[in-house]
Amino acid sequence: MMKPGLRFKIGKGATPVSKLNFVSLMIALFLGTSALPHILIRYYTVPSQRDARKSTIVAIASIGTFYILTMFMGLGAAINGVLDMESSNMSAPLLAKIFGVGLFSIISAIAFATILGTVSGLIIASTGAIAHDIIDVYMKKNLSEKNKVLAGKISAFVVGIIAIILGIAFKGMNVSFLVGWAFAVAASANLPSILMLLFWKKTTAKGIASSIVVGIVTAIGLILTSPMMWNRYGLNPDNALHQLDNPAIISFTLALLTLIFVSLATQKDNHKKKDI
Repeated sequence: MMKPGLRFKIGKGATPVSKLNFVSLMIALFLGTSALPHILIRYYTVPSQRDARKSTIVAIASIGTFYILTMFMGLGAAINGVLDMESSNMSAPLLAKIFGVGLFSIISAIAFATILGTVSGLIIASTGAIAHDIIDVYMKKNLSEKNKVLAGKISAFVVGIIAIILGIAFKGMNVSFLVGWAFAVAASANLPSILMLLFWKKTTAKGIASSIVVGIVTAIGLILTSPMMWNRYGLNPDNALHQLDNPAIISFTLALLTLIFVSLATQKDNHKKKDI
């Protein structure tokens, strides 16, 4: 029988590092939710900052409600004894299976469709950022609409290939653990910019750019040098550069501080801003 606290020790036998890991994961899950593509995409469909705030709050509340329901799903799977101890990624299909093949088929189809929808959404968001923001705006290539579409298609292909390679490389790792990493990167790279742009008038473009760079570099850097990745490299996890498996508590804080300090140092840029 599995007992609570075996994966993240926060009670008896816990160390400062294990407690910090748990707190960092909770920060990633809570804050990362507010910076997922499901939230970011809403900024393209609203006419003003006020509507953006309302849209964001509604989206976060909806996603938060769904997350609460997952606790009941996990509890139901545990009570009915359907969990597979060799795979902690299958609680939903296994729980549905005990209620009959019909429900199992429906849940499996929904899960598959959800995965496809999420992956396609991420690819579209990535290609849009590469084709429009990086190539057209940042690199100032001034692409025509036809060339933007072509650049988007090429970007989608490249992003898809990279995702496949990473999927193969991380085969066998717990999906929930990888989700924690993804949320940590989202929270560190996106959330400080979103929050401060919507609620802090002194935010500047240079502050946002610096925050995004610091957040994503710090988060990915801490992940690549973590004990979990050290074990993936075939090295001794105890010899990793640090013992923190979840980087959000550090990367998010650094990204937020970077945005504040850089924005305060570049207030002269604020005269170019327009209130919407």
